[in-house]
Amino acid sequence: MKKFFLFIPVLAVTMSITGCIFDFSDDDSWKKEYGSPDLFLETVLNGDFQTNVYLYENLNQSEDLNKEIANYISKLGPFEESTKKIDTVERYFTYEGFWQPATSGPNYCNMCIWDDGYIVINHKRSLGRLQSVYFSMDSSKALEAVDFVFNKINE
Repeated sequence: MKKFFLFIPVLAVTMSITGCIFDFSDDDSWKKEYGSPDLFLETVLNGDFQTNVYLYENLNQSEDLNKEIANYISKLGPFEESTKKIDTVERYFTYEGFWQPATSGPNYCNMCIWDDGYIVINHKRSLGRLQSVYFSMDSSKALEAVDFVFNKINE
């Protein structure tokens, strides 16, 4: 009888775990929608997303309600694939165009643009691992973009 009572909690825990989707694979399907700055911005501009912009010099943030910032960034190409960069400049912003809260953790995709033209797109499923792709753009256009976004948010 004692073994039966031990079986009930083990069964309950097992059943609750099977309801979670653990994604530890190298699933690159997210790159079809978010895998480059052009795709990321196209998805954001054509979808119904909450869009937040975060500034990491003075920690301000704002929502891009009319997608003015996304439209501005989309005209700054061309964007070239790059590699992960260890050292970069300090001033940058993050454009978060996808957010879906889950009880098992956050689901998000965001794009960070630095003054020097370095770009990172991060994607995370709630129970999966963080995946990133790296790009670069002309540094003078990147500086203009960061200035534009900082001025827009600080207004």
